[in-house]
Amino acid sequence: MLRPPVHLRLALAALFTSTLLAAPWALAEPEPGAPREVVVKDIRAPELKTYRAMLAGLDTFEDEHALAPAAPEVRFRLRAKSGNPDADLDDLKLRIALNEGSIPLPLAADHSFVLPRNEQARKENGDLLLNKHEGAYRWQADVFSAGVPTNMRRLGDLRLECRVEVAVIKAEVPFWVRALVNSILLTSDWCGVEKVHFSTNVPRKLKAAWLIQGEKRIALELSDFGMGYEAPAGDKAYPDDTLIALEYADESKPGADAP
Repeated sequence: MLRPPVHLRLALAALFTSTLLAAPWALAEPEPGAPREVVVKDIRAPELKTYRAMLAGLDTFEDEHALAPAAPEVRFRLRAKSGNPDADLDDLKLRIALNEGSIPLPLAADHSFVLPRNEQARKENGDLLLNKHEGAYRWQADVFSAGVPTNMRRLGDLRLECRVEVAVIKAEVPFWVRALVNSILLTSDWCGVEKVHFSTNVPRKLKAAWLIQGEKRIALELSDFGMGYEAPAGDKAYPDDTLIALEYADESKPGADAP
């Protein structure tokens, strides 16, 4: 079983104003003798972003596509914030607000959308706006490679999700915040630190999550009361094609046949 990581999370919430990104990090002292590890915890931004910030995530998906070459696209999915689990996801509507008019962004049944490339939206840096109180919602990047079995995730997909989301964060925070995080991680590659574990949200409560390494099944730590798990995204010992089997609380077997 993987040793549970020490939670080193930079407390950005105390450093930001209410107009900035909610903190994805918090700083904590490691246990005596424990290795210094980092958990990227709830990195999802609490508000929707400007078009240019989201575009930075789309650019990163294309630049880093080698991590998930069989993934056709990156989708951005809305979900309720941890503090608002009962936030109404029905009848959500999303648009890019411009100086004159707006561009509607259709939401799929899972409340995800594809960000289009639009020169006018880029020039004006339009805002992505919901028709409901935005403080109740978060977004996350979804990258899914074709052929991955049901109830399994590919580690390279998760690594690319992490890079997409970090790109959006870096596009909005000031330089001194990026420099502060870089100094704590000792690198500008926030997703590439060996001890980084990427906390990934799931739609249903988990019973267990397993990293598949040959004949071994390595238990991963669950997060958010079973609504997520922590994948070793920064550990280069595991190749991008490494699979993670998800066992949901309402199911009996993880890793069903491929769809």
